[in-house]
Amino acid sequence: MVGAGEQRVLRGDEKAAALLLALGPDYGKPIFDELDELEIKTLSRAMVRLGPITREMLDDLMIEFVTTIASNGSLSGNTDSTERLLLSFLPADRVDSIMEEIRGPAGRNMWEKLSNVQEDVLAAYLKNEYPQTIAVVLSKIAPDHASKVLAILPEELAMNVVQRMLGSDPVQKEILEKNRDHSAHRIHVDAQPHQAS
Repeated sequence: MVGAGEQRVLRGDEKAAALLLALGPDYGKPIFDELDELEIKTLSRAMVRLGPITREMLDDLMIEFVTTIASNGSLSGNTDSTERLLLSFLPADRVDSIMEEIRGPAGRNMWEKLSNVQEDVLAAYLKNEYPQTIAVVLSKIAPDHASKVLAILPEELAMNVVQRMLGSDPVQKEILEKNRDHSAHRIHVDAQPHQAS
């Protein structure tokens, strides 16, 4: 356990929390105004766990912050810098998930696109899939859309899917990507208007 006067190395989320606490409400508010609810919760948790920060720790943090800004000359927000920053205070699997959402084609990922497929079309496609596959797809699309699709599926299948959704473990990223790409391709092909010969 760290005592009141002990120096320690701060993690990324602790650095952000200490910096915002040091800025105080007047200077910290504009930063908080730019954060979403999840980011605010993450920082708030870090603030609560922070414990005592010595004057030396705060001085080191401020020097690191100013040195980083000065050595870069300017800031540039891009995919790489965002990912590096997130990795400094979030677990790698959460960063992968966040970055996957951001990198989606044209600002939208495949799950958002599937959320816009008509419920009956999506249900017609999914009813021929394994219940676990349906559970994965429905857990990744918008909840209101998923509930409408579930309502269209045969009752026994829908109950099986719900049970799997409630008891499912996280799916490996590679399997999720294959499932997403395969489903998107099949739904796109099936949704195309058929031309009469």
